[in-house]
Amino acid sequence: MSEQTRQYQDMAKTASWTMVSRVLGLFRDQLIAAFFGASAIGAAFLFAFQIPNLFRRLLGEGALTAATVPVLAEIESKHGRPASHAFLNYVLRKLLPWLLGLTLVGIGLALAAMLLFKDPRYVRSAEFTAWCMPYMPLICVAALFTSAVNLSGRFGLAEIASSCLNVCMILGLGFFGYYLGDGDVGRARWLCFGTLAGGTLQLLIPMWGLHQAGWRSAPVRADAAAWQALRVAFIPAALGAGILQVNFLISRSLAFDLEGSKLTYYYIANRIVELPIGLFSTAIATVMFPAMATAFVEKDTTAMGRNYARGMRLILAINIGAAIGLAVYSKHIIRLLFEFGRFSAEDCARTQSVLVLFALAMPFHAMISMVTRALNVAGQTQATFKVALWAVGVNIAGSIAAVAMGYGIEGLALANAASAILQYFMLRQQLRQTAPAFLSENLTPAFLQALGGSFCMGMVAYQGFSWLFWTGERWLNVKVNLLLSMLVAGGLAAALYAGLLIWWKYPERDMVIGFGDRLLRKLRLRR
Repeated sequence: MSEQTRQYQDMAKTASWTMVSRVLGLFRDQLIAAFFGASAIGAAFLFAFQIPNLFRRLLGEGALTAATVPVLAEIESKHGRPASHAFLNYVLRKLLPWLLGLTLVGIGLALAAMLLFKDPRYVRSAEFTAWCMPYMPLICVAALFTSAVNLSGRFGLAEIASSCLNVCMILGLGFFGYYLGDGDVGRARWLCFGTLAGGTLQLLIPMWGLHQAGWRSAPVRADAAAWQALRVAFIPAALGAGILQVNFLISRSLAFDLEGSKLTYYYIANRIVELPIGLFSTAIATVMFPAMATAFVEKDTTAMGRNYARGMRLILAINIGAAIGLAVYSKHIIRLLFEFGRFSAEDCARTQSVLVLFALAMPFHAMISMVTRALNVAGQTQATFKVALWAVGVNIAGSIAAVAMGYGIEGLALANAASAILQYFMLRQQLRQTAPAFLSENLTPAFLQALGGSFCMGMVAYQGFSWLFWTGERWLNVKVNLLLSMLVAGGLAAALYAGLLIWWKYPERDMVIGFGDRLLRKLRLRR
């Protein structure tokens, strides 16, 4: 099996499980919107849930993964997998006391805030933060296990674990909260309990996968050189990831402070955009990260450039098209997915403009994930930190200006998009200066092909939907009409897009052809 075929299979496996996780996450968000609407209690939970998520992305998915994967790849390449597992155990022994200490400090600060604040929104948010903080150490250790599992070639376990989290949160709110919760506050507490149950499963599943790959929780000997390399990489990576997560925290805090309901609009728009990013871009970057790390360790510059370019071309082809599609269908997607229960038509309309702004910045967020991993592989975590400082500065200045001039959450979304665009180009410049081997292949033709095909797709999707919806509105239910019109028009537009990429000989067209061939075989239209 060729390297390219194996990578496509790993991406497909990861994307398949990611789709399950994202669909469940979407249902979870629909449930939260239906139960709480744009109320202060719902916004308080969303604000509280981002606090442990800040540490999760800072320590777990961000810094730990970025710093650990290259070190583990080097140890495995030189001394074998048992040695890398032994070092992983050493890292766990070092980090666990700090994670538990941070959790206790976070709970203590949240309880103190409950006593100090007078505004009920902040009191409830502090209470829910205290409930959710134990989620942080669970998911940080889980992210460390997942990075080691991915390095061994076992992909998809993190996405299965995320699916379990979403199921637990759905049961916590939709079953226990519905039947046992005392009003909105009681239901939100059950949602917090579901988060903790899901976090436990998120730890156990990759732990099982790593155990299957040969890992054992045995006593370890210190590897001083590897530990020093990890510490040197971890500190700037943690600061960089922390700056970026503080960036998101500032935007959401300002949205929460403007009016509780506006955080709900901001959150829903952001979650819709995260669906294609998580489904495709994360799967691509997850698979290409170990491949780039191994190529860098082996000093194979050809493989470095090939794997980076392959990942970026796939990201461009998928995310530019997805961004245009989300912008065209923004109003209809929100109506279809979230106009239930206490989330009204007015709430949907106020979410639409934010979604359009997020969608236009989506390709840059996706490309950032790839270029950041390349810099981390090259040991340039300090560069990512410096760039993150510039990005957060732009976001803070733009957000404050937007609030001062009365632009509300639309202004916050625009400031966030501007900072993402700036961050990508600055990261790419850093990569060109420090590890130019990753940029050995020209991506401009692929970008122009993806952009041109996406605009053609967008026009067909818009016109096709308008005609189909007008035809069906006389005899179909509104929700059914929305779904069918988007499926038919969007499907035809996506087929046109794929056909254009094949016709224009897009470098990764073989992936599209292979997918279409498998689909025809499953439909028994081809032997």
